[in-house]
Amino acid sequence: MKIFSLMALAAILLMQGCETKSSKDSEAQNQQSTHMLLSTAWYQKAAERKALYYQAFNIAKLRVDEILKNNGEKNSAVVLDIDETVLDNSPYQGWCIENDSTFSSSSWDRWVQQGSAAALNGALDFTTYAKQNGMEVIYISNRHVSQMDATLKNLKEEGFPNASREFVFLKDTTSDKRYRRAKVEEKYSIDLLIGDNLGDFDHLYDKRKNQNAHKVLENQKTLFGNKFIVLPNPMYGKWERPYQKMDGNYVENLKKALNSFNIKQ
Repeated sequence: MKIFSLMALAAILLMQGCETKSSKDSEAQNQQSTHMLLSTAWYQKAAERKALYYQAFNIAKLRVDEILKNNGEKNSAVVLDIDETVLDNSPYQGWCIENDSTFSSSSWDRWVQQGSAAALNGALDFTTYAKQNGMEVIYISNRHVSQMDATLKNLKEEGFPNASREFVFLKDTTSDKRYRRAKVEEKYSIDLLIGDNLGDFDHLYDKRKNQNAHKVLENQKTLFGNKFIVLPNPMYGKWERPYQKMDGNYVENLKKALNSFNIKQ
């Protein structure tokens, strides 16, 4: 009887331990997804986000006019990112929040294959304008090459020009876009780049340790609004990487990195 009682007690304690660990894991996962709530809500619901996209693409149209006027016979091209530049993937972020999840290759692929990302404000009007006025439209994205068919279908259904393999360059072995930009430059002069991540413009921004991107930015600040047009994306990006790679909880790492102040008594 004593042996049975001890075994029963051990089983109860083990179950409690598992429940506690499961609860903690669930709480941690929930924290990882709910931190995206405000940024995703802003992206979907704020008129200010739409205004920033219209503003960026209006500036881009002015730059197209200036570039084509000054370039003469030059074979000019605009290179655009896809995600959060021309297509809106915020519903995927919403799914992550609702399901207490974070990004995973499998869930992201399900979203991409569904092909239901909508055109972002001003993107279709701008790309159509650039194409019609003689500037080639090219897309360089870090979607994987295995997602090419779904991506082309999505772009075509939203009405984007040049939604074909000739003009869409997806990631194969590296997310560094400089090699794909070099491929484009074999035929075109890249006179304008548009994206939501600084790596869409220059590979130097991909290194985020020790405030490196801020240093590069100061050296290239005159290019923004001229050759580089940046779009807002508070939901995710390379800027997160240093905090994700730190020991401990990602959200707590971000909190510790924030500038704050002490209220004087």
